[in-house]
Amino acid sequence: MPESNDQVLVDLHDGVQTVTLNQPTKFNALSATMVKAFSDVLRAAERDDSVRSLVITGAGKGFCSGADVTEFRPGDGQINLGDSLRTGLTPVVTRMHTMEKPVLAAINGVAAGAGLSVALACDLRFAAESARLVVAFVRIGLVPDAGLMYFLPRLIGPGKTLELSWTGDPVGALEAYELGMVNRVLPDELVLGHTQELAARLAQGPAKTIALIKRAVNQAHELPLDRVLELEANYQTIAARDPNFAEGVAAFREKRTPRFNR
Repeated sequence: MPESNDQVLVDLHDGVQTVTLNQPTKFNALSATMVKAFSDVLRAAERDDSVRSLVITGAGKGFCSGADVTEFRPGDGQINLGDSLRTGLTPVVTRMHTMEKPVLAAINGVAAGAGLSVALACDLRFAAESARLVVAFVRIGLVPDAGLMYFLPRLIGPGKTLELSWTGDPVGALEAYELGMVNRVLPDELVLGHTQELAARLAQGPAKTIALIKRAVNQAHELPLDRVLELEANYQTIAARDPNFAEGVAAFREKRTPRFNR
């Protein structure tokens, strides 16, 4: 597992790796250095069997304010944000979405622009009462990126996605919950602990089954019913061959908590 650096902090406890974006004076804006460190952390976590779930959060009062705009130089004629995305946030978001481990977001404050994209790429999202979610790209003349155009319409529909993307208006935590953008809203001081507790619960579960469930849910978005039914049958065959299935059935019969092999 890579060491923590100044802009991305890493803590592993009982199978839960907490990744903290750490540039609080800029509300954890995504500098090129931070994106590279974040990518390295995710790559290592994906391969590390001791990491069984992840929690993504931000230092200070913000989750992530988006790209570090101070690094943009639009007047020099050399900027190519498309290439920057392809080598930077695109692999980050792709790995979060395809990693066969739960990735949870503890949204402790503002999540704007690409910071919101990172939150949406997580499997589950828990928001502090003070959190604000902002599709902010239009405010500086850009289009949503880093996967937002994929994740947000699937959560709230194309019409509301267009409204938020065209206006750049902020969405409060309770409205975000009502729209389906977050799973739950909690008091500010509880959001990280709650997210870590759920991540720890998932880390104690049957790893292969949890991975198959994530893979199936992600794939089912793009498939017709007959394909989803066959996908479920195939994945059930794989799950039933895992020793955790026998342990789960035995625990049910013996009226005890299963001791899953992770």
